Parts: sequence; structure tokens; C-alpha cells
Amino acid sequence: MRSLRDFLQIGAAAVGIDIGKSAIKVAEVRRTARGTELRRFGVAPTPPGSVEGGLILDQQAVASAISEVLRHAGVRTRRAVVSVTGQNVLARVLRLPPIPPEEVKQAIRWEAERHLPFPVDEAVIDVQMVREVTENGVRQLEVLLAAAPEALVLAHIRTLEGASLVVDAVEVGALAMARGLGQTEAEGTHVLVNLGASTTDVAVVHDGVPQFTRTILLGGDVLTRVITQLLKVDAATAEEAKILYGLGWEEGPENLPEGAYTTEVSQALAEMITQVRRSLDFFRAQFTGVVISDMILCGGGSRLRHLDHHLSNELELPVTIANPLAHVRPPNLREQAAHAAAPQLTVATGLALRTVA
Repeated sequence: MRSLRDFLQIGAAAVGIDIGKSAIKVAEVRRTARGTELRRFGVAPTPPGSVEGGLILDQQAVASAISEVLRHAGVRTRRAVVSVTGQNVLARVLRLPPIPPEEVKQAIRWEAERHLPFPVDEAVIDVQMVREVTENGVRQLEVLLAAAPEALVLAHIRTLEGASLVVDAVEVGALAMARGLGQTEAEGTHVLVNLGASTTDVAVVHDGVPQFTRTILLGGDVLTRVITQLLKVDAATAEEAKILYGLGWEEGPENLPEGAYTTEVSQALAEMITQVRRSLDFFRAQFTGVVISDMILCGGGSRLRHLDHHLSNELELPVTIANPLAHVRPPNLREQAAHAAAPQLTVATGLALRTVA
């Protein structure tokens, strides 16, 4: 039997907007009597030099690009949810002694000072009660802390307002990634990795709750630069080679010695893999005895051929490519295009689901 809330939300729609260095991704999600559907979507290039490391450097240029991708996708919904990412953005589960709900926000503020790499007075903080646990006879509250610099949040809000949108919420990108992949209801422990152009977001989700997130300031641009130097070509041609050859396991450029391309590209990935491994080691040290089941990749970088197998070998984990459309029905007329873009749409879809799911 459905609740009154179910009936009230039928037909409700929201748009999620994921602003990356190389691409802007939008997803309009609607709740219908048959379930949640991806109504419209779009992926468009980000204006060069306007975004770097999660920071919007040119709000006007990005706002114009957002307006254009929404227009081209046919999105008319004006209420939006946008994600923030970067080294100073975090989401983490903290444990507190059992205290009254009205005291949690104040307590978490003091606790946040220990975890934030910048003054807490300059932060926007959100708190969500997770559950109460008892270990060795001691009761504790698990609380999800999400925080980002106020200046970063305001820049995203002003950018969307410049695109004539009303911002319903600003969310940590890693949390939207977990929702977009249906991991907020999944049991077990899973690592989610969003591979962007200049950043890589890592989130460890345990029994449906993101326990730890981290942004690594390395992404697909590292590979592009290496290929540019290796082949002595421009960045656009290097991007084409990256898509064509992937890690070069099957074939590489004919003008290079056998194995040279694979060696250079693998070495370029080494530092990112080291940083991901350190993130997993940190989580395992905090959660002794918890076994990580697998890794799920999303973002534009996840489309690099053979990357999933390479990461599986290096990190000794099963690795798969994300498919947010397993939880949201794609539009019938553009189903093939939706599946092709699916890994890139993970965060945007998760953002929209915050409002309508």
C-alpha cells in the first residue's frame, strides 16, 4: 500500500547538475506511477579554463554553458540540485556520545574542527543522524557530517542563479554518487570512484551509509598530458588516442615501440592508484574487520578501455563500471544514448534523486 507521500510526489521532477572541468552533466529525473525515470539528460563541454579542481573560476561562462545544455536537452525544470567537490569538501561518519538531538549540531561543530582543513567559521555544514550503535556496552550515535567551504558553495549557487535556476540544495558529490548508484540502500562495503578530468572522488559506503570520502587532485588530464608528449600531438588528438587505445592492452600507436604506450600510460596512473590505495588503507584502519566487497567506477574517466581490469589487478578488488540506469528508467526514445552516457550521469542522477526519490 502506498502512502499519501507517494501520491503527492507522482509527476514531481528535479534536475541534477554536475559541473566538471571537462564536462557539464545534467539529468532531469521524474517520479511516475511506474517508478522513477530519467526524463531528459545532457552532457556538454565545460568552457576551457572555467573550472579547475572543483572550483568555478568563471561563473558567467559556466552559467551560459549550463543554460545551453539544459536548452539542448529540453529540460524546463527550474529547480536544481548541484554538487560540490574538491580537497576541502568532505563527508564522514563520526561517533558521538548519546546526546539530545537538539545538541547534535553544536557538538558536531566542535568535532568538525578536528577534521576540516580550514576554519569551521568558513564552512557550510550539514548533519544527518545515521543510527545508534553499542560496542563493548557503550552506546554511541553515528552522525554523517558533510562540509564544504562557504565560498565554494556560494560560487555554485550564484552560477546556477546566473542560468536562471533555483537551487534546492548543494550536496557533496560523493554522496550524490552513492545515491545515483543505489548504494544508499545496499548492504556490505563498496568503494565508489568518480574519475573526472582533474579530480578523482573516492567514497567508501558501508551498509548504505557513506563512511568516508576523499578528493584526489588527479584525473584523466594526467593521461592526456602523457599521451600528448609521447605522441608529440596536441591535446585534442591525445584525447582521441586515449579513447581509441585505452591502456593499450590490445593495440597501441604504430609509430611507437611495442609496449611503450602501455608502459607510459600505466606509469601515469600509478600515483592516482597509490592515493586510492591509501584511502582504502585509512578506511580499513578505522573499521577493523570490515571487508571491502568491490569497487564501482563512474565519471568520464571510467570509459578508459581496460581501466577496470587494471585497477582490479592493482587493488585486488572486483571492479565494475557504474550503471545508474539500473535504478532509474531511461527515456525510450534515447535509451541507447542514455546507456552510453550512463557512467558520466551518475552524480547528476543522484543529485536529482535527492529531491524526487
